[in-house]
Amino acid sequence: MTLLNVNQLHFAYGDRTIFDQVSFDLEPGQIMTILGPNGVGKSTLLSCLTNQLKEANGQININDRPLDSWTPKDLAQHMALVPQDYRSGAHLTVIDYLTTARAPYLGLGQVPNGKDEQLAIDVLEDLGIKQLLHRRLPTLSGGQMQLVAIARALVQEPELLILDEPMAALDFGRQRQVLKIVQQLAKRGVAIILTTHIPNQALLLNDQVGLLFPGGEFLAGHCQEIISSDRLEKLYHCPVKVVYVPELGRSICEMC
Repeated sequence: MTLLNVNQLHFAYGDRTIFDQVSFDLEPGQIMTILGPNGVGKSTLLSCLTNQLKEANGQININDRPLDSWTPKDLAQHMALVPQDYRSGAHLTVIDYLTTARAPYLGLGQVPNGKDEQLAIDVLEDLGIKQLLHRRLPTLSGGQMQLVAIARALVQEPELLILDEPMAALDFGRQRQVLKIVQQLAKRGVAIILTTHIPNQALLLNDQVGLLFPGGEFLAGHCQEIISSDRLEKLYHCPVKVVYVPELGRSICEMC
């Protein structure tokens, strides 16, 4: 069953094409990693997929239903976004902040209950940051805030989780932790789209990949078919080698 269908999506700022003919399907449990250089339009593409930018031409369907037919509340029960530059000026504690993600499931005048709080605690525990439970948001480091933002998206219980450079502010160990969480969520049937500047993360996840080239070309498919030295050199304009490492049982990407 196709959860997300994107067909011939085109977006431009005036006469400058950002991307053109973007087409791919995503099923429950699949992971799509989108690669592309700085400023190429990866975040713009995610904004179109989450209905924040409505000027794109083409078709986006979720569960065979056009994206523009969803109400914000209904869409929030199916899709969650963690943006690239995440900031919150609120002075809430982490637990109070996470439970705000339950709003799409609450009726008028309802407030989160004990079950919602327990869900938030469980998510923090899965991410290994339960110790932040009662910390206030302004006291968190950038990396901690990024993990809390991911936690809030998970508390939303989405079918489709969209992450814009989720590991940019994280150290090496935390990056691996988030990749493991992504893999675990996929095993539970959550579809995931994430952007990254690190091809090795796509190779490690070993699932769907989208390459967004300067000029708007988009190439999508399984990473073993899509990621190659030639394509990554074209994408990043630098010498790159994709080599198979027997000890790892997979390919890795190295700059030359």
